Amino acid sequence: MKSQSAQVHFNDSGTPVADHFDDVYFSNDSGIDETLHVFIGGNDLSERWHSHNRRDFVIAETGFGTGLNCLVAMQAFKQFRDANPAHPLKHLFILTTEKFPLKKADLRQALNAFPALNQAADALAEQYPVALQGCHRMHFTDFSCTLDLWMGDVHELLPQWHCPRSGLIDAWFLDGFAPSKNPEMWTDALFLQMARLTRQGGTFGTFTAAGIVKRGLRDAGFVVEKRKGFGRKRDMLAGYFDSEKGKQPAPPYSRYNNAPLGDGERIAIVGGGLAAATFAHALAEQGVASTVFCADETLATGASGNRQGGFYPQLHSEASIASQIQAHSFLYARRYYNALPSDDYRHQWCGVLQLGFSDAVIDRQQKLADGGVWPDELVRPVSAEEATSISGLPLSDNGLFIPLGGWLSPPDLVHALINACGDKVTLHLNAKVHNISESSTDVTFSVNNESYTFDRIIMATGADSVLIDTMNALPLRPVRGQVEAIATQAPIDQLNTVLCHKGYMTPQMDSRHALGSTYGKGDTATDVREVDTQTNLATHQKALSNESWIRELEHDGDARASVRLSLPDHQPASGQLTKVNVLWERYQELTVGKPIDGQAELPEGRIFTLTGLGSRGLTTAPLMAQVLASQLLHQPMPMPEKLLQAVAPQRFMIRNCIRGEAP
Repeated sequence: MKSQSAQVHFNDSGTPVADHFDDVYFSNDSGIDETLHVFIGGNDLSERWHSHNRRDFVIAETGFGTGLNCLVAMQAFKQFRDANPAHPLKHLFILTTEKFPLKKADLRQALNAFPALNQAADALAEQYPVALQGCHRMHFTDFSCTLDLWMGDVHELLPQWHCPRSGLIDAWFLDGFAPSKNPEMWTDALFLQMARLTRQGGTFGTFTAAGIVKRGLRDAGFVVEKRKGFGRKRDMLAGYFDSEKGKQPAPPYSRYNNAPLGDGERIAIVGGGLAAATFAHALAEQGVASTVFCADETLATGASGNRQGGFYPQLHSEASIASQIQAHSFLYARRYYNALPSDDYRHQWCGVLQLGFSDAVIDRQQKLADGGVWPDELVRPVSAEEATSISGLPLSDNGLFIPLGGWLSPPDLVHALINACGDKVTLHLNAKVHNISESSTDVTFSVNNESYTFDRIIMATGADSVLIDTMNALPLRPVRGQVEAIATQAPIDQLNTVLCHKGYMTPQMDSRHALGSTYGKGDTATDVREVDTQTNLATHQKALSNESWIRELEHDGDARASVRLSLPDHQPASGQLTKVNVLWERYQELTVGKPIDGQAELPEGRIFTLTGLGSRGLTTAPLMAQVLASQLLHQPMPMPEKLLQAVAPQRFMIRNCIRGEAP
């Protein structure tokens, strides 16, 4: 999972040179002019943007390098939008791959050569991700651009890009080091994936005119022409896709089985917590309005109402699907929260310290540290002395430190997100939704004896889902949790980080520390219980039994109980919600051994869900909201196919069918 960083040196012209490939990242003469000629001009982007009639345009790039091509494209698109504010083309997506990402310092040094790109370069450097394989989504609002940086081998990444039958990519920047220097990239496998992903008429531009590239593109269905090269290069290649070959969706997990959201469609979001708020905000950022129906008097009264919540990923020693979801959700969420005005919600990026409080935990942490799977910027081992220094409290255990973690106030965050939506959200409080009915054209439901009709509805109802018939398609598992609000006192008034063991303790907010949490499976009551208070205190005293101060803490009984909602595999669900009988009818052939790839796509539907966040909503909600928004808008997915399948709501029925289990 950890990506190997590129080793570079800078030549006499100040141009970065890749030591592994012995090739420059861009022209010694003028990197910007080269990009404008080969990629912007090679794809005829100026003319194509003006004639484009969809809301999004998608560029794919095969070598991110310094990010120069992406920054030039972002700046060109900003100029286009500034000059054409009413144009139907609103947003640019760039999907770019990089096997050996540059270190941030090398990236900054390389881009310092281009003062004209300072604004874009600073924005990139601010969000530049840690070297972790997978997709890193970055939003550049000032440029109307979303950049997905996919770290890893291009031949492993492109097959994981989720794609509709009509294709996904409008233009290709075929970059990367020259075929003579990097033959591993320029293969038939690359060109066949391009055919799978490219829209009819989609274009490409590349600096090379090598015969292997020309033949490979033609065999894959591209019309190829030679054009004048840049600088001292005589020729380059450009062209367009003119074939229907290779267009295969991912049944039965395809996410583009419905028509994309159209202008003016009515979107209802049912819920008042973090799932509803992050999804409403994801739509609003794309200029899409929604109406939020909250059953309570105010937002964030359920599990999202806890005063403080720890923010960190649950990582394993191996890069399991669960760990990858956690790691990438966490890193995206941190960038997402950083983009919000810091004064709008209480939080502290103080890191999270996971203590090795038992032999079993010590063994797991040692395996994680020895495995070398995760970058140190994400998680690193610390000694007891370091733990003491980081936390501000005397600690006897070694542990793991997550420097990008910390704590947030969930109710603050929910209100901040809804407020940030501005006029793109209409909020109805005390609005309990009943009698949801789906047709082929719309969804109807009632609220306080009044009927509503919307084009699509998103169920983000958390623990209330167990009371809603529409949610019965999912194997819902409510879990009660009680969190103590312990008054600050010596020595925990010196606590500087979130402490985690079997429970957790946060630094103070409003002179109180969150200390939790209990797990009562199937219990949906929210009364505060003395027995749960004693359980929480005992959990901390046992885990920190070597520390005398833990036994001296006084507690006045202030606590809060709420119910989280989880699913059997502990992963969230983000996607279309289809009735059990419809899924069974569609996929029952799996019970007799029929191949999954031979099954049909999901039938069209108008009910969707974002749920099952469990106790990790602060970590997973923002990325899961992006997944759902991308699905509805037919935009590129911010996760690889294998992870998308792991959070698809229909996964449970598909697994049951494969096991031969009828509903």
